[in-house]
Parts: sequence; structure tokens; C-alpha cells
Amino acid sequence: MCASKTTILQKLTAHTSDVTSLDFYGNALLATGSSDKTVRLWRWLVGSGFREEPYSPLLGHRYGVTSVRVSPKGAVLASASVDGTVILWNLSNGEISNVLNQEGGEAIRACIFSPNGSTIVSSDDNGSVCIWGQDKLLKSHVKVHDEAVHTIAFSSDSDILLTACTLGNVRLYAVENDFAAADKCSLIYTVATCGTDHYIKIWRIFFMPNNIDRSRRSRLIPTSPQEHFAGQSTIYSTEVMNASCVQTISAHGSSVTCVRFNPTGTLLFSCSLDKTIKLWNQQGTCLKTLSEHSRYVNCLAINSDSSVIASGSNDRTVVVWDLTGGLSLQSHITGIRSLLFSLAVKSVDIPQEFTCPITHELMKDPVYAEDGFTYERSAIREWFTREKAVSPMTNLELTTDELVENGKLKQQIENYMRSTDADVGGVN
Repeated sequence: MCASKTTILQKLTAHTSDVTSLDFYGNALLATGSSDKTVRLWRWLVGSGFREEPYSPLLGHRYGVTSVRVSPKGAVLASASVDGTVILWNLSNGEISNVLNQEGGEAIRACIFSPNGSTIVSSDDNGSVCIWGQDKLLKSHVKVHDEAVHTIAFSSDSDILLTACTLGNVRLYAVENDFAAADKCSLIYTVATCGTDHYIKIWRIFFMPNNIDRSRRSRLIPTSPQEHFAGQSTIYSTEVMNASCVQTISAHGSSVTCVRFNPTGTLLFSCSLDKTIKLWNQQGTCLKTLSEHSRYVNCLAINSDSSVIASGSNDRTVVVWDLTGGLSLQSHITGIRSLLFSLAVKSVDIPQEFTCPITHELMKDPVYAEDGFTYERSAIREWFTREKAVSPMTNLELTTDELVENGKLKQQIENYMRSTDADVGGVN
């Protein structure tokens, strides 16, 4: 990606009211939702760019659409609305496959699939979330905030659910599932949040499953209330979870409406009521400001290989941006797919021992630290620059930050990637 060369690739003008939500599936499928009560599906066609599917728009909501999300396997689209329903659409023909009704009939502000596909979660104006299972039956209805919940998100491993309300409160919950992290000592996540204070905040989330030996003191889970303050935010830890604000960015000239990492977590994108979109690196430096919309920018979506982003606005348009500086309507973007995306399509699980416990991504250069755990070299080096030499897994102080290559595991990962690449080679 070359931020300095970011250009407008296309502008979509089919919606007749505010564009409220966007979601990509892979590189070639884009879903858009609007206050005009419609959901529209766009597929990339070489020579034309994103063209609306023949069965689009999808009509079924009685009031404005607030959220659109494509399922992890790409077969189903979920759309939420102020009418109190989540409609599930068959993406092969645009037909309704199911309708989920929010408990109490409250206006729904967001919906999301868990990355592992086991649940669908929706949130409403009453501060509640509804959780449905794979059978589309309601598993639980929980009051989580005192005000409307406009944001819900899952960690990439589906272990943690985040909710945020209009009062600016963010809450995190350990998700009970059949894949409990019984063998995990601790997990570290990075989260970005935004709000009406014009800021973006970057957080480290520390999650220590219930089987942790609580007799061992850990800075990951502080016991003193004084340790919970981070800037203007107050962190309330639990026995197994804590958060630390590691960076505050004065991002925009007005409320920040959406913030998203790209799929690899190397770039951050934000949009605002100030009508702009901004691109940020991991150090919080603004790489590019994009100005095309004439009104508030409400939402963003990034495709699977970070070559394209889409932005939706109250000016009723969706702008598709080329992040590479080299795309055109003649480009074959459907052929640009990463190994990890191919694995997701094929529902292949990456062995846990092949992923870095800091980044949760497939390791390329695994190394041992003194604590006996293996990390991606660049990730553990960055960790040591931010902390004194302590273990990310045990939080115990280390006597050295020396790293030793884990050659055996590196060879296993390379063999795995070669075999998997052969398995998914037929994916378009």
C-alpha cells in the first residue's frame, strides 16, 4: 500500500439517503446499507468496477438500515434496522432466509457475526444485546449499558465481545464457547476506539482465562484503583481481564464516527463528521487525509488485502478509494487474495502454535524469549521497547531480552504454508 498515492477509484450513487454501514467480503463483494431502508450488493466486474448485483437492492426493512455484515463464509448477509429486526439474506439470490426480532422490539443500532460463525449479536437503543446461535434461536438477551449501544465488535478469535454506548462507555466480555482457552496463559489484544471527543484511543486488552493461578501477582490485572486510570478514561478490571490505554491520538476536527484496522493490523483508518477519512500507521502518525465527501462520513470498510477502502456518507454516496495507486476499473482485484483469506474461505484452522501470542497472526520469524515462549521476532522486540524486560505471557521480569531463533517451528510453519497453498490454489 502506498498512502501517498491514494486516489478515487469509483463513486457509487444509488442510495437516496444517508449511507450508514459498509462491509466487504474478500476483495470483490461490497455490501452497503442506508437510511433509505435498502441494502445494496456490489460485485467487482473488470472494466466496470463495482456493479450492483441483479437482485439488488434488497427490500425488507420498514425503516432505515443501521448495519450490514457479511457472514464469515460469505453465504449470508445480516442487515439491522431501526424497525427492530435483523434480516438474514441469501447472498446467492438475495432472498430472505430468516428474520430475527430484537427482544422488546427496540431499534437495532448494530449487528455482527462472531468470526467463528457460532453466533450473531445485535444491540439496541435500550442498552441491550441479543445473542443468537447457529440455529438462529435466541440464546440470551442481556442489558449491558444504560444508553443505546451503537458499537459491537468481536476479537478475531471470538473469545471477547466489545460493546460501546452513546455515553462513551466501552465494556468487554469473555465469551463462553466450546473452544475455551484452557491451555492459554494469557492473551493480548489491541483495540482502537473513537468518539465525540475527536480522539482515537489505542488499548491493550489483557485476558487471563479462569484457570490462571491467581495466587501469582500480575501487572496485567492490577488490584489498585489508581492503576486503572488512563488519560480521561477509567478502566475497571475483572479477575481475568484488564485494559491499558497505550496511545491517545487527536485525530479529527469533529466527532470520529468509525475507526477500523486493516485485516493485518498494520494500518488504522478513521472517518469523521469533519467530512474526512484519515490513514494512520502503528505509531499514530497520519499518513494521508482523504477529502471527497460533502457531508459527514459515517462508515468505512477495508477489503481483504488492503488494496481498497470504501467510505459512506450523509451525502448519499459511497466512495471507493485505491490505496495502491495502481488500480483502475480494468484491474483484476478478485485475483488479489492473501493466504489467510484463502484459509478463511476453506475454513482451515491455523494451528495455534504457529501464531504469535502477541499479534495472533501466523509467524514468519519465530523466536524463543527467556520465558520459554515463542513469538514473532518483530512483535517481541516492539514489546521490549515499550516495557522493561518482562514476559508478555507471565508478566514476570526477565534477566535478558536476548532472542533465539526457533528453527524447528519455522520449518514446520513453512511446510504448513506450502501444503496449505497447494490445497487452496484453486480458490478464485
